[in-house]
Amino acid sequence: MFTHAIGLKVNRRNSVFWIPVVVVVALCVSFYVSLGFKDRSELPSALIDHPIPPFELPQLNAEELASNADLPSNQAYLVNVWATWCAPCLFEHPVLMNIASAGIPIVGVSYKDDDEKALKWLADKGNPFSLNLMDRQGSLAIDLGMSGVPVTFLVDAQGVIRLKHMGELTQEEWEAEIKPVFDSFKDATV
Repeated sequence: MFTHAIGLKVNRRNSVFWIPVVVVVALCVSFYVSLGFKDRSELPSALIDHPIPPFELPQLNAEELASNADLPSNQAYLVNVWATWCAPCLFEHPVLMNIASAGIPIVGVSYKDDDEKALKWLADKGNPFSLNLMDRQGSLAIDLGMSGVPVTFLVDAQGVIRLKHMGELTQEEWEAEIKPVFDSFKDATV
């Protein structure tokens, strides 16, 4: 027996204990390896190089519904999915304000949030969004393949998603990673 070869004394009572332990450890190792040791923020999106999925959502503080027809046309823009209950969203908000102040359109999607809380948030912290959508049930988020907030998508002038950034967007990430990609698409008109 293998255990005798490595010098362990095992009796039947002890081996019953070790079988579940070995199985659990093997499953944990297998799960960890299946993740590929990748950074979760770099998970690929199935929507890259595809248009924004069709939607019809209420606008924040407006009677009418918004759809794809209401998205910016003939110019690149960002879609930022956020929530008032999301701590990283609070930290990325000043970055979004800076981006918007540079004239870059940002479509805001308030995810599973309360309208009044979202209105107060934007009144208190500033509103960087050219269009405010309320995704109360998370239907657009599901179609976008999201796994949490915040998430920022870069969309080109033809309405095609070119980049997905998961997690809090920092000024450094914007300038070094996303803005160069945005700049390469911003002048490409339909």
